[in-house]
Amino acid sequence: MVSLAQNLRYALRQWRRSPVFAIVAIITLALGIGANTAIFLLTYSIILRSLPVPDPGQLIRYSFRKGDSDIGLSYLQYQGLEKRQSVASGVFAWDSSEASLRRNGQPENIPIALTTGSMFRVLELHPALGRAFDPQAGEPGGTDPREALLSYDYWKSAFHGDPAAIGQTLNLGGASVAIVGVLPEGFTGVQSERAIDMVLPLSFERVLQPKSPMIDMEGAFWLTVMGRLRPGDNLRQAEANLAAIRNQVNEVADPTHTFLAKGGFFSSYTLGVESGRAGRSGLRWKYAKPLIALEGLCGLMMLLCGVNVALLVLSRVSGRLHEFAMRAALGAARRQLLAQVLTETLLLGVAGLVLGSALGWDLARVLVGMISDPGSPPALELHAGVLVAGFAAVVSIGAALLAGLWPAWRAAHTAPAVDLKQISSARTAARLGRWIIPAQVALGVVLLNAALLLASTFVTYLREHSGFQADNVVLAALDLGGTTGPDAQQAARAVEFLHRVQAQPGVQYAALMSMAPISSGFSVGNYYARDSAGHLLVDPQVWPESVSAQYFSTMGTRIVEGRAFTAADASGDRTCIVSAGAAAFFFPGQSPLGRYLNSGDGTEKAADRQSCRVVGVAEDARFSSLLEPAPVTAYFPMERQPASSFTYATIGVRGASPAMAAEAIRRVHREVFPDVPLPRSWRFGEAVEFDLSRQRLLSSVSGGFAALALALVAIGLYGILSRTVVERRREIGIRMALGARRQEIVSNLARRAAVRIAIGVVVGAGLAAMAGALLRSLLYGVTPGSPLIAGATLILLLAVLALAFVFPAARAASIDPMEAIRDE
Repeated sequence: MVSLAQNLRYALRQWRRSPVFAIVAIITLALGIGANTAIFLLTYSIILRSLPVPDPGQLIRYSFRKGDSDIGLSYLQYQGLEKRQSVASGVFAWDSSEASLRRNGQPENIPIALTTGSMFRVLELHPALGRAFDPQAGEPGGTDPREALLSYDYWKSAFHGDPAAIGQTLNLGGASVAIVGVLPEGFTGVQSERAIDMVLPLSFERVLQPKSPMIDMEGAFWLTVMGRLRPGDNLRQAEANLAAIRNQVNEVADPTHTFLAKGGFFSSYTLGVESGRAGRSGLRWKYAKPLIALEGLCGLMMLLCGVNVALLVLSRVSGRLHEFAMRAALGAARRQLLAQVLTETLLLGVAGLVLGSALGWDLARVLVGMISDPGSPPALELHAGVLVAGFAAVVSIGAALLAGLWPAWRAAHTAPAVDLKQISSARTAARLGRWIIPAQVALGVVLLNAALLLASTFVTYLREHSGFQADNVVLAALDLGGTTGPDAQQAARAVEFLHRVQAQPGVQYAALMSMAPISSGFSVGNYYARDSAGHLLVDPQVWPESVSAQYFSTMGTRIVEGRAFTAADASGDRTCIVSAGAAAFFFPGQSPLGRYLNSGDGTEKAADRQSCRVVGVAEDARFSSLLEPAPVTAYFPMERQPASSFTYATIGVRGASPAMAAEAIRRVHREVFPDVPLPRSWRFGEAVEFDLSRQRLLSSVSGGFAALALALVAIGLYGILSRTVVERRREIGIRMALGARRQEIVSNLARRAAVRIAIGVVVGAGLAAMAGALLRSLLYGVTPGSPLIAGATLILLLAVLALAFVFPAARAASIDPMEAIRDE
């Protein structure tokens, strides 16, 4: 401990003597540690973190999945599983939602969860205060659903942790709800991106949505269903059990064979089971692959930072060889010299850890903002647990050891007879350049090539036309589900709301629509038409969208043939507008104008048939996502739909500016719906950005890594060449005194650097090819071996390295021969 204290004091004195060295080394480490910490913090919170419940590894989750899309189970599927599965000690259903809470006379939307009473037994949770629900709460025939448990954080913030909160009643969704308990501290739900304030029985959904409760809908898929395996059972047994009962569950859940049977709307989705350790997270399936890719790039980034710090430390040690040789000559043991250099380097690592951890936390918050849904609170709560802290510590100590081992070994193996004469410095610089320059260049090539590939993917998606014009458009979700009065009255209020918004100053167009584009929604219907020969053309995957007259002008979707809707379409003959893809499918080789599109599959009776005359063709629009092809779409006049369609409509407003459009919505909403909380609103451009958030995250972070890599490579080359010039100053002076021209001196320096750079480029190209193959699944519109990307990588790298070469070369060319010889 005495030796350690002495080494630490000596290291701090060295910092005071060379503050620039210390600052540059600490910042270099901090940047690498900060980037690694931020990405790992995100990875831990999204992928690795388990639910804060006892033995989370025994939890399973039932999924209803097609590829990466998991839409949840219907209530009938949950009931079928609960009665037929035999591997879980119990199952429960859960849904995260929102509800209007009225406190102090003002309505506000709060995040809530609806669950069955079995949740507490399955998760083995015990309320921090009060009691849990009855085990049958939320089930048909169960107890009164008008009870609630508060989350621990909400109890602390809204009720100041007062135990008297138990027994109080709240006005939630227009109904009185009694608080019966408080959830345990740390538990905020089973969906990582939806922390909740309150939990209610699942059957309370009928109170919140009295006009169209999903709990009673056969084809509504919305629930997270989880269970706990019995002791001795495992996930493989759960999969076998589900395979045995899957058909029975589907039969119970779809007695009409409309949704799950072959040819049904959701026949391409499969009921499965997987680990429930981390609950259910849409962020996980969306960002798992990007985060793994970024973890790999972070590793390369940290390696490059370690190499640069090793260069700095070794340069520092090389300048102190006389000191180490003197200490060795006076009797210092090699282990003492080794310990001294390692202590100095580890102290740099600790300082980099402190600064990098703070930087990583701030960067992680920025990244969370990038992946958060527009108009909503942050989608994720970051959890900096022991695992994250340990990861940051291991990275920093590992980087410090990587940077310090060779310099420490060099210091410990000084030869007093040689190093006291200071004749080995030039050899040291030559050895540095022999491997550090190629290593830095190779890592720079990999990071820059990956960044250009991912940036090209992002730009490709941005350049593809979505079928919308997002500029100055604001959307708001109109939720009238909790209001009183008949549907016709609410529909009239919604139309009044629309007309008053259209009349506001700064509003150019405004329209109501049944579903907001690019909002992770899903709509499907069965439609058919007959061609000129009378053949039936059926598509069960048509996207039906109900819109008001100004929709196409509001959203910027072009009418390519025929006309848009007018006020006259609200009455008289039924009309519709089809997308270009729908026109090509239903009316091949002919104009669809004046033809008829029918709902159903052509087997219904004539009396039940609903037909509409096509009056226009709109360009294809990517309703679901910019990452997916435009669906076959049919548009219908909103006014011709059932009055209940207005309950959860979306209003879109195109204004002179987004601020004016948003203010028009808020102002009119307060006047028309004073008893309803202000709707969630967002810029349509934000929805586009959020839809591409995965690509933007990859592009932004990898671009930052590439920029930092280029800077470090340039600084490394500059440092090596500058030191070479200083250590060869006498040699260069003698050569110039003997007649060497300045151009020859610069050419010689350039040849030495070019060989090292070429080696690095060749090695880096091979590594970049392997990295590109690993990134292939994340790319779009570009291939890993793209000559354009490879050329851009080489040009950018050489341009930066040329800039780093200029200053040492100018310094070498400006050496005065007589002064150099006189100094020696």
